[in-house]
Amino acid sequence: MNRTIPALLWALCFLLTTSVTANETKDETNNGQPKKASVKLKFNLNPGDKYLFSSVVKQEIVQEAMGQRIITTQDITTEYIYTIKARQNGITQIDVMMSAMKMDTDVGGMQRITFDSSNPEEGTNELKVMANVIGKSFQLHVNEDGSVHKVEGFADIFGDMEGPQADILKQSFGDSSLVQSMNQITNIYPDKAVSVGDTWVKTFSGPIANLMQSEATSNFTLSGIEGDMAILEVAGQLTFSKFTGEGGNPMLQSADFNMSGTQKGTMEMDIKSGLPMLSKLKQDITGSVDMQGMKIPMTIASDITITGKKL
Repeated sequence: MNRTIPALLWALCFLLTTSVTANETKDETNNGQPKKASVKLKFNLNPGDKYLFSSVVKQEIVQEAMGQRIITTQDITTEYIYTIKARQNGITQIDVMMSAMKMDTDVGGMQRITFDSSNPEEGTNELKVMANVIGKSFQLHVNEDGSVHKVEGFADIFGDMEGPQADILKQSFGDSSLVQSMNQITNIYPDKAVSVGDTWVKTFSGPIANLMQSEATSNFTLSGIEGDMAILEVAGQLTFSKFTGEGGNPMLQSADFNMSGTQKGTMEMDIKSGLPMLSKLKQDITGSVDMQGMKIPMTIASDITITGKKL
């Protein structure tokens, strides 16, 4: 099998599953319900606090390539530690560290790609480079509305890495490109207080890690309040197309994405901090990728569970 195909899947598993929410300038709140007790949901963390977030992604990728139907399964588990460093003028500075990662990919029974940060030397060569990311930090600066003000230090994490997979990371995940990717995760809040039954809309349009163009619309509904938790229902539409900007990854510059899908699920958000402490999302994406003269029909089904706790 062409070794670029596993590299494409490796990139997709990180990029598509991080598109769990979306943002930009459109924020519509529907207040069609009778007036009820309202809550203000915002990014509201205190310096000195520390949180552990664990993400579990289970994927099935089906593609048609060179007359073959290839089914790829992926299990990806990652853990991040967020340390709140400072908050000033409505901007919170967060130290983000990936503390653990485990990945197991089976490409149609023909190739196995594995990595476990607890035993990186036993992993597949393509992913051993990820050991360099474990334990290193970058700084995330986030506004109260969840929009990312800036990212610092992320590009430095990959400075000493070598090899083709390291090149993908270096070229795709600079500090400026990460702002776009992180914005999709953090900018989920309404622009006003909301009551049970209210819905707001977040839209996003921009490049993802300089590899593809993304357009997304997510509808959030406050479906209930349970104690200190706001229960949100999430329903979104996603589309991915070819990246046409400068600085794209040369390994995938010829890849023309034509994919779209849906995302549905729930979030349990801590009202005080604004952090989603439990997210359960299901993503279904279909379409094709034109690459190296081949049109590759593809479907990606993902089940994503993200849990958080205060340390």
